[in-house]
Amino acid sequence: MEQLRIYTLADKETAAHYFTVNWSKHRINLPRFGFEVKGVWIGNTPGIANQVIALISFPDNADVERMTERYLKSPEFANDTAGFDRNKITNVETKILRSAG
Repeated sequence: MEQLRIYTLADKETAAHYFTVNWSKHRINLPRFGFEVKGVWIGNTPGIANQVIALISFPDNADVERMTERYLKSPEFANDTAGFDRNKITNVETKILRSAG
């Protein structure tokens, strides 16, 4: 299965930093917790320029909430977000996607 994650940040500069700095680290560490990063994008139009959008894959039978919680409590996540003000993430939206085929 896949999960679409949409992170809305305080402004487009913060989104650019989160996309460039933090997601480069997440790409390395998420696979250690069973996630596969399929892609990460930054909004490219005025209405979504402050959003970072990621497509994450995981096994069909996985407990995504448990996997996510394990990662969020890990030293790897602490390192990934060191120096970043997480309060600048104003919203996180997640959607579980299943293939139609």
